[in-house]
Amino acid sequence: MMNSYIFLVGKSDPHLEAASAIRRLGYNVGLFHDASIELKHPEAFDMIISLTFGTLDLSRIDLQGATIAGLVCTYENYVTAKASLAAYLSLPGASARSAAMSTDKYLMREAFLQADPSITPRFEKIVSEDALLDFAATTTYPLIIKPTNLVKSLLVLRCNDKAELLHNFRYAQATIGDLYKKYAIHDRQPELIVEEFIKGKSCSIAAFVDNTGEPHFCKGIVGITTASEHGADDNYLYSRTLPLELSHALSQKLFDVAKKGIVALDMRSTPAHVELMYDGDDVKIIEIGARIGGYRPRMYGYGYGLDLVAQEVQLAIGKSPLLDGTFRAYSAVYELFPDREGAFKEILGQGTMPEYTYFSIKPKTGQHIGPAKYGYKAAVVIIIAHEDKTTFEALCKSVDALRVQVV
Repeated sequence: MMNSYIFLVGKSDPHLEAASAIRRLGYNVGLFHDASIELKHPEAFDMIISLTFGTLDLSRIDLQGATIAGLVCTYENYVTAKASLAAYLSLPGASARSAAMSTDKYLMREAFLQADPSITPRFEKIVSEDALLDFAATTTYPLIIKPTNLVKSLLVLRCNDKAELLHNFRYAQATIGDLYKKYAIHDRQPELIVEEFIKGKSCSIAAFVDNTGEPHFCKGIVGITTASEHGADDNYLYSRTLPLELSHALSQKLFDVAKKGIVALDMRSTPAHVELMYDGDDVKIIEIGARIGGYRPRMYGYGYGLDLVAQEVQLAIGKSPLLDGTFRAYSAVYELFPDREGAFKEILGQGTMPEYTYFSIKPKTGQHIGPAKYGYKAAVVIIIAHEDKTTFEALCKSVDALRVQVV
């Protein structure tokens, strides 16, 4: 294996956890580098091939005689490119059609609707203000406006009445193009959908889909607390907690609906990050990403001793995942945002802060930051992991006292 490569597509994760995991498995680490962004940590890779992902020309790839065993992708905006590369290099991977559905909320909702209308809210692509108002007239407020191809709650806007609906649509129209450029959304035109607001609680499930299309689910369901549940006028995910304690019947229903969605998207040889909403026994899919999910590797590592990147490598080389982890600790991830735009000043409550497993303030003092609904990313990320439930819950409660202050 030491002469074989696993190539990351686009870029690696900021902490190079994926590259380290690949090397631990005995492979050389390659990178198909997105030439439009800065190349960070080139020393972490044994081979780097720069590509223009906006106009991907596969015929120009020079592997210099190297053997590529598989491809790994940690960012959603490179999922379609990974599918193209897998087909070109005759490697396991999703089809172009599946990759497109997995990265476009409108195509995804269409696939869910065809598979089972009960697992998706009513929705429509926004083609004009008149069409938007026509859709609103057929349902009740609140409604949600969201981009088809962005991630992490960027530009997801709740609309409580007609005035907010029109205001948010016009704001999204004016902002979406710049956000697509900022986050390198290749080969997609900026588009918006409107959908019914789903009532209930949010959760997510991690799966790895083998080359036959069979999903293998990780143990444990991640419970999600949204910004609005935390009391913020925003649409980001405030916290993710593993494991979520639910009845056996509801847990099984969530896994069953997750499988329906994965099958509807014809996913193969890919991770699946499934976000769901449940209200009683009514379960709907928010979205499914063809990736592990930003914080899941650390959460499942702490919680169950699972190396999720290693599981993706198993899929990349045409094998089934090895999901044999056992429960070790409770884990949670928090993302903190300011309640308005402004220059970052400080974290209020930081002076009495306990020792967290991970604590990172992203902006520098004076840097302009803001809510997720306006296209900003989290100002603070906190991870908590502890084997004792009482201690874990106390640490989680302490996060609620923290505030991001801007001026």
